[in-house]
Amino acid sequence: MMDRKNLLLASGVVTGIGCAVSIYFDLRRKKRDKLAAELIKEITKQLKPSTTGLLSENAFDIHYKDEVVRSTGRQILTLKSEVANDYANQIHSAWGSWWSGGDDEKKVYGVFRKLRDKVQVSQIATAYLRNFGVNLIDKLNERLNDKEIKNVLAIVKPLPAFRTV
Repeated sequence: MMDRKNLLLASGVVTGIGCAVSIYFDLRRKKRDKLAAELIKEITKQLKPSTTGLLSENAFDIHYKDEVVRSTGRQILTLKSEVANDYANQIHSAWGSWWSGGDDEKKVYGVFRKLRDKVQVSQIATAYLRNFGVNLIDKLNERLNDKEIKNVLAIVKPLPAFRTV
């Protein structure tokens, strides 16, 4: 019969091996999940190219304004934060439930048509994230179909990158 010391030692060894095996399988699962996420992302690009369009359009990047200021070193025209918040609220209020008539895409298009450059689009994206805790790209992908996303891109793409003071 094992004495108490040997029993504790054996228990410790078994627990240590169990932890090591658990860590190994957890790391393996995380690696597989990362690969699966990358695969799904690539498949989505092929199946839904409009999503790629939103992601490739720098204007929807919340850091775009800062990058423009840093790269140009010039003073640029921007929206007041109250105006950016108001536009973000207008976009958010356009999302409706199916029983109340659904989304008001024309309202969303109208907001983007009011904007004069891509810096302003970035400011709206930043305000939307700050006010509603959701990235504007994700919300547009969730609420709009491919044709509607193409309409938004058709409004935003021709805008100038920025305007100077």
